[in-house]
Amino acid sequence: MQQQVIDYLSKNWSADNAAKIAFSPVPKGQSGDLAMQFFALTKELKQSPMQIGAEVAGVLKNFSLVEKTEMSGPYLNLFFSQTAFFENVFQTPLTTSLFNGEKVVLEYSSPNTNKPLHLGHMRNHALGISVGNLLEAVGAEVIRTAIVNDRGIHICKSMLAYQLFGNGETPESTGEKPDQFVGRYYVKFGAEVKKDESLNEQAQALLRLWEEGDGATKQLWKQMNEWTYEGHNATYARQGVVFDKKYFESQTYEQGREFALKGLEDGVFYKKDGAVWIDLTDQGLDEKIIIRSDGTTVYVTQDLATTYQRVQDFHFDQHIWVVADEQNYHFQVLIACLDKLGLAEKEKLHHLNYGLVNLPEGRMKSREGTVVDADPLMDELQRLVTVKMQETHKDDDLSDVEIETISDQVQNAAWKFYLLKTSPNKTITFEAEKSIDFHGATGPYLQYAGVRIKSILAKAKVAGLKPDNTGALGEAEKALGVKILEWPGTLNRAAETKNPTYVVTFLLELTQAWSSFYAENSVLNADHDDLKKARLALASKVLEVLEAGLNILGIEVPERM
Repeated sequence: MQQQVIDYLSKNWSADNAAKIAFSPVPKGQSGDLAMQFFALTKELKQSPMQIGAEVAGVLKNFSLVEKTEMSGPYLNLFFSQTAFFENVFQTPLTTSLFNGEKVVLEYSSPNTNKPLHLGHMRNHALGISVGNLLEAVGAEVIRTAIVNDRGIHICKSMLAYQLFGNGETPESTGEKPDQFVGRYYVKFGAEVKKDESLNEQAQALLRLWEEGDGATKQLWKQMNEWTYEGHNATYARQGVVFDKKYFESQTYEQGREFALKGLEDGVFYKKDGAVWIDLTDQGLDEKIIIRSDGTTVYVTQDLATTYQRVQDFHFDQHIWVVADEQNYHFQVLIACLDKLGLAEKEKLHHLNYGLVNLPEGRMKSREGTVVDADPLMDELQRLVTVKMQETHKDDDLSDVEIETISDQVQNAAWKFYLLKTSPNKTITFEAEKSIDFHGATGPYLQYAGVRIKSILAKAKVAGLKPDNTGALGEAEKALGVKILEWPGTLNRAAETKNPTYVVTFLLELTQAWSSFYAENSVLNADHDDLKKARLALASKVLEVLEAGLNILGIEVPERM
């Protein structure tokens, strides 16, 4: 409806001015269906918002879509013709064309092969899944990638601990999930190095052997990585994490070294104390090492090559790294290096940073074994949901298999929603019990609302209805309609900012608007048949928008709960 108003004003007032009008929900305490703001025009037209609003109101008097207008402070609130309003509600699109034709490379997860995926990865995955889906919903072509950190000192620490303390055991012989088996040796190294600091030197020696191509070292590296991949892939499948292409650090770091040496030759980098450096003080950063004095590379070196390869592979319009804000400095350096070397255009590169996830008892630490691994956490969430469902459905005909399927869908919603409901740049504390509350601001609450609507439609034996007479709907349904009309704008704002929290907030408000409406108004027992049909159609539209939003977050609405 915003576009219809803009189009009308463009033809009957001024196209340039109409394009600068902002729209927003009507402020609390005011009435109307949609608010217009004129702040962007005040300086240009040398008029107050109230003066501009009065002029616009005069133009809109002859617009059939707008029944009346009301100036309230700096806002011009629009009241739409009821029939036209609800026709627009039912025509609200689920997607937009904001980024049509754009190609976006999205990197997320990017695990190390020395440990299982953990709660920190889960926040990364929730963001990666939702941002990828969000960009597709506004028309972009999204290529989902990961860089697998399959070499380096952290890998060698697990390898050394296995060499020293493994006694030939395997995941099969111990009955452990393969990535958890490998991760146990990383924790073992952390414990043993406190007793014997020379283990650090031994791990460095193992890294040099790996880079020299030592056969036995490479064989052990390959075996332990394969164990980790097997475990990671099982977790990915359960979480709905997918990739179009994976890049491996072991295959890119040498090319990164070549770029670094070429940069040295061209004067972009310089040598000091046997190491290769770059001076970024002109960009508000500092001097950064690119190749160590012993010839080994650092993360930035490898990322130069990986990003360049993606430029060649996809010729992208945007490249997004989803990586925790601990690496803010790394990406500032990387983007500066890519720009100085001419390997990628910095305007196309974006680091989507996010805060850490803590536990109520404090911060997680991998090497000390205080990290909450993803699989046990999901299992515990599913167990808690199962207990709730068994209590709720004592007298129902739900089988154990059905409860298991539904409880897995619900636990998936619980952690994803909990990790997305706070803006990405903030640190959060994950509390399992709160995440599965069926009545709070949670994923399960939204799923339950969807299940309730499905039940109403099933009882009426209808789905996807379009009302014969939108005029049957009135003021009781207006707030719900207003919220549905906000969906395309919410989608665009979330995509522009790469922040799915906007979607989360919208879905909560939509569900609350539905709950408030349903508490006061019967659908199946409406006063007359036209109203019943219209309300069923409205319920179907709410479900359609709710499911579209939840799909962006990687969440399904079960058939029952």
